[in-house]
Amino acid sequence: MATRRIPLVLLACGSFNPITNQHMRLFELARDHMHSTGQYQVVGGIVSPVSDGYGKQGLVLAQHRIAMAKLALQSSDWVTVDEWESQQADWTETVVTMRYHCGRILKEYERNTGEHKDSSGNPSPLSSPCPQLKLLCGADFLDTFQVPDLWLDDHVEEVAGHFGLICVSRGGASSRASRGRGQTPLSRPQKIATLLKPDKDISHVGDHIVIKTLSTFKNYNMDFHVGKEFEEDLSGVDDRKCMTTISWDGDKLVCVQKGEIEGRGWTHWVDGDELHLLSALIPPDCIKAGGHPAPFPSIHCLKSTHTSASPAAIMPADFSGKWILENNDIFEEYLKVLDIDFATRKIAISLSQTKVISQDEDKFTVKTLSTFRNYELSFTVGVEFDEHTKGLDNRNIKCLVTWEGDKLVCTQKGEKDNRGWKHWIEGDKLFLELTCEDVVCVQVFKRKT
Repeated sequence: MATRRIPLVLLACGSFNPITNQHMRLFELARDHMHSTGQYQVVGGIVSPVSDGYGKQGLVLAQHRIAMAKLALQSSDWVTVDEWESQQADWTETVVTMRYHCGRILKEYERNTGEHKDSSGNPSPLSSPCPQLKLLCGADFLDTFQVPDLWLDDHVEEVAGHFGLICVSRGGASSRASRGRGQTPLSRPQKIATLLKPDKDISHVGDHIVIKTLSTFKNYNMDFHVGKEFEEDLSGVDDRKCMTTISWDGDKLVCVQKGEIEGRGWTHWVDGDELHLLSALIPPDCIKAGGHPAPFPSIHCLKSTHTSASPAAIMPADFSGKWILENNDIFEEYLKVLDIDFATRKIAISLSQTKVISQDEDKFTVKTLSTFRNYELSFTVGVEFDEHTKGLDNRNIKCLVTWEGDKLVCTQKGEKDNRGWKHWIEGDKLFLELTCEDVVCVQVFKRKT
């Protein structure tokens, strides 16, 4: 069973002098990523321009920056402009702005869910997950954590540890102190990593294991076969390469990483509904006979979000069933990019569709039925296959479907760039996002009972 997603609001602070397409693109990229984790449902975005008290040279008056931002976002149904920070007489620290919006969001949540107190005067549990607020920023914002006299340590801990931040790399962005804070420096940027609360998404079929470590800062994927040495690229961790071997030690996975740093490795094991990870840097004289380490440990414990089952039987979501098309957003534009002729496009957009999905663990059969044409696709998650899109655009493509949280994500390689699709379930609705080049079409299906 898929877990209930946590409602999430994204907050972007800055001068917005003026707002640009890149600012708006950050929201879209962040939303897609957070949805792909399977843990969050982005329900809103907030643009919060600084006040005139910020004092930046060339800063346009707040009333004009607000007006420009509202014009730029007038077509968005989920990102809004908030004037609170811009109306403050003095410049406002990022953490103060976050506290304000978090408090406002929680009050609205309590009002909408009708929180009440029980007979003992204690608040009773609310029916839906409590929404969260996270700071949306570019990579240049993270560089400001290293600038002397800019940030207080407790403010960094509150932003990164309590609220959380989502960093989207903006290629070529230079390091600059975009929101000066007049505070003491953070000694090491790596402190952010210690404040994050990552999720582990593990798929396990036989001796083939994929471990995805997901956080709002950086993700890391490891794909391996137990007992087979492979070269591991630790990009995004410490950017080293090492030769890695993972083996079974009873019911524990033991990893030995050979490279610049000696005695490097980790151990994974399950205890009840908890997954334990012991990571260590081990001096050579502490290696036991047989190659197993006696480490100086750093132990992390993660709570499983799945019910007890064998690793191979745990699936992020169950797509099985019959689904009837309800909404078909910009489907014709998607067909145009695939070079479908005019007559066929007009027929296709007028059809009602039914999807019949059969799922046996990681094996899927998806039948798309209509009065014009039927299309059947069979695949196994994690196994690349050849697909001939007969009856659609009649191309031969290479396809790979993987799990991202509880979402199925397909990459299709062929003549067309950026081609693929994503499937996910929310309540009794099945969503299908079709992508090709720069066109994204979203279809919504309702489960037929």
